[in-house]
Parts: sequence; C-alpha cells; structure tokens
Amino acid sequence: MRSVHDYEITEYSMNFRTKKLTIEATLDDNSKKIIFTDVLAYEFSDEIPYSTILDIDKIDIQNFFKNNKELLESKKNSGWPVIYQTMEELEQKIQKEEVNYYILFSSYGMTGWILAQDITVKNN
Repeated sequence: MRSVHDYEITEYSMNFRTKKLTIEATLDDNSKKIIFTDVLAYEFSDEIPYSTILDIDKIDIQNFFKNNKELLESKKNSGWPVIYQTMEELEQKIQKEEVNYYILFSSYGMTGWILAQDITVKNN
C-alpha cells in the first residue's frame, strides 16, 4: 500500500449499495483516494477537521473479535454487522467472506477500523 502517513483527511463517504468506503486525503499539493471495497462494517471516532493519518494497518481478523467483543455483544440484536446467534457463528460468517481488519491510526483526530475485503490507494 502506498504511504498515507501525515495525509490530512478532507472527507469520507460510504456507498452502501456498492459497499465502498472512500477516504479523500491531502498532503501539501498531493491528494490520495483510499478506497475500501466490499465493506462489511466500520467505526470511526474523533472525526474532526484536520484529522491526520498516522497509518492504516491490516491486522489479523481474530484481533477484531478480541478488540470489539463488547460492541459486538451490544449490537447483536440489531443485526449488526450481520445477523448471527453466537459469536462463533459471527466469526465463521466473517471469515467466510474473507474480510480483512484494517485499523486507521491517527496522529490527530479521526481514528477507527474498517472490515473490508480490500484496500486501494490511488493518487488523484
């Protein structure tokens, strides 16, 4: 993946029909489009102007379940991120979809994670 370190997030959008999450970011005169495809779920916090990316890392999917156990349990009856009865069933469904766990680390501001099949970084 091309480096996005120190890029400022200018906007992001989620297209639920195409399951595509796009983050637009700039650094000096350079701009990049970070595209996550086949997005299953995501969560961001601290979304403020001038949010600056430290890095985006692909982490082992098992860490998603460990890091978000309380969130998953609290949202289970809402059908989020998918309908499931047990945590084991949820893990099987997510692994079957071949979803990756990406973490957005920030130097400042917006941080979070994305469950998606792939990520692409394009120069604008």
